[in-house]
Amino acid sequence: MKLSTSINIPVPKSKFSYNTKLVGIGSCFAQYIMEHFKNLSFDISYNPNGIVYNSYSIAESLRHICNNEHYSDDNFIKNNNLWHSWEHHGNFSSKIKEDIIENINTTRVNFYNKLKDADIFILTPSSSVVYCLNDSNRIVSNCHKYPGNKFHTRILSVKENCQHISQSIKYIRNINSKCLIIITLSPVRHYPGNLILNARSKANILSAIHDNIENKENTLYFPSYEILLDELRDYRFYNDDMLHPSNLAREIIFKKFIDIFFDNNCKNQIKEVEKKYKLSLHRKMNSNAK
Repeated sequence: MKLSTSINIPVPKSKFSYNTKLVGIGSCFAQYIMEHFKNLSFDISYNPNGIVYNSYSIAESLRHICNNEHYSDDNFIKNNNLWHSWEHHGNFSSKIKEDIIENINTTRVNFYNKLKDADIFILTPSSSVVYCLNDSNRIVSNCHKYPGNKFHTRILSVKENCQHISQSIKYIRNINSKCLIIITLSPVRHYPGNLILNARSKANILSAIHDNIENKENTLYFPSYEILLDELRDYRFYNDDMLHPSNLAREIIFKKFIDIFFDNNCKNQIKEVEKKYKLSLHRKMNSNAK
């Protein structure tokens, strides 16, 4: 008796080893995936602008990286005694403007150097809903706790998402023509009070993703979204907020990712590293409890 619906996942032409270098840009779910690889001692780099959710902001991030382009003055604003960037997460914010600019430029250059040698690029958009400044219609990556009346929202169409994802792929290929690009849609629900909007948002990105991977060499889709919603399909696989995947769900999705893209030698090495990592966490917890 089958108690779940299995998702058919495209298999790459060749599997990857433990020496694989990974880079990625995207949502908080993407950040979890990359941090899991980091904990397993993989060579990784991710989110040079911090967490980004929409396809436009991802493309803008890659444009600055690909073209070695500095951010203009109108990108930086001051609020609550901190300097912020409209294109970056609050982790970059600083009391001193020169510090945030230096941090942004250093991170951008470091990511460029990692991308040049990467074997896998993981691209994870999450939402079609974007926040725009009222005075300029500029799409921002982060609102930085500015008053809500400074912004309006709109939903990117399938066509707009398709253009932004296509441009992101071009920027990646300009830097690294050989890496495998894996696009995955974040399964995180973003609009708990408006699940119809959430469904529209996801549908627009999903259509755009598949339009972009058709007949493209070395570009694949990994169904994180479908695994959670259709294969697992149970609220026990969500956190208490009913929006984010639980630790168990994320582990299941990550294991499926490893099974599809990595060879048996790598899987065995991962098991050994996981044992050591969990043992170190256990010892640390016991030490802190004393």
